[in-house]
Amino acid sequence: MNSPGRRRITVVLLDKPQSRELLSLGATIASLLQVEIEAVFVEDDALYRLTGLPFLRELRVDSRNEARLDPARLTQEWRAIAKQARKALEDSAKRAGLSWSFRVWRGEYDSDLKQLASDSELLLMGSQGIHAARRFSIHSRQTTPVSQPLKLGVILDTGISRQKLLKTITELLQKPEIRLILFLFPDGDPSWERALQNYLTEHDHDNHITVVPLTDSKPATLATQLKRAACDLLMISEQSSLLQGPTIRRLLEGLPYPTVLVRQ
Repeated sequence: MNSPGRRRITVVLLDKPQSRELLSLGATIASLLQVEIEAVFVEDDALYRLTGLPFLRELRVDSRNEARLDPARLTQEWRAIAKQARKALEDSAKRAGLSWSFRVWRGEYDSDLKQLASDSELLLMGSQGIHAARRFSIHSRQTTPVSQPLKLGVILDTGISRQKLLKTITELLQKPEIRLILFLFPDGDPSWERALQNYLTEHDHDNHITVVPLTDSKPATLATQLKRAACDLLMISEQSSLLQGPTIRRLLEGLPYPTVLVRQ
């Protein structure tokens, strides 16, 4: 984790059209929490290794011809995208008055994700769903002030994963720009239900929190339930039991909006 007094959100960038919008959203969260913002552009090793397969081809839009994937050209394109992303981060951070940093990282996005930014408090990842690019290319969110309430969905899991989540969302609830949707699985623990009710009574004076029960933890069904809430982003603990079975990538593939992973 960060050293005392130093907090950071890391934005994970892939070769996706919505990178600029994701950086803008990351700057909004960083501004609300008054933390540093870091962006990491991922050169995915899994994709890079695919370029060595002789049967793999890509369709070039400019010529409409098929061509073998070229590792050197892929790296060149990655570097060009990373350069643009760095400039977008600088612009967003300066507008919000935030400290910022940028780096390029080569590794397995899916399996190495938790090692990517081990000293960051929050990890912001864009949707990998097929509708992600269209959704995030329509409107750019202003980094400061927030132009409209930010609808934040939070999955409150059981056990220790709740503690850090509750601390983070309590901090966010002090901002008028936040509307919170709490996604809860049936717990069956009367003491937790009482604690939750006490929390809502103490922190939701303006009725900015909506509680939504969840009925199924299977990735596809869960994604369908989460979509109905029409959030701007989802927050979940890295210790959540939901991330122990399906991979983070699989969870993201079913969602049309970004995910914030809260580190312990």
